[in-house]
Amino acid sequence: MNVFLDTDVLVDCLRGSSTAKVWLESSFEETFQVPGVVAMELLWGCRNQTELDRTHSFLNSFDVIWPEALEFAHAYELMAMHRLSSGLSIPDCLIAAMAVARSTRLYSFNLKHFGVVSGLDVQQPYSRS
Repeated sequence: MNVFLDTDVLVDCLRGSSTAKVWLESSFEETFQVPGVVAMELLWGCRNQTELDRTHSFLNSFDVIWPEALEFAHAYELMAMHRLSSGLSIPDCLIAAMAVARSTRLYSFNLKHFGVVSGLDVQQPYSRS
């Protein structure tokens, strides 16, 4: 089963969270994919070349998936519907639109924002302490 990973989950992995690592390694029945906007958010958070190189190398272990035109259009509609009421951001709208269009589960800790998107299968991947 293909599933999307959100930025917060990948940040835990990059920071060396043992819980995230165990979860990632034990989820062998799932094929993890990273929406392109998530990959871009991770690169945006890098503070120096070493972090950028490390993050880029880490991302190379996943399939990075890019949105199609109809997914951009759906993201626009999500923004129009939810921006003022929920604070759904542009990246979140793109991630949600892609996941809904592809019937793909999204693993994220951002359940509050993503929870407003109809038809989105979003789950918290593991417990954070």
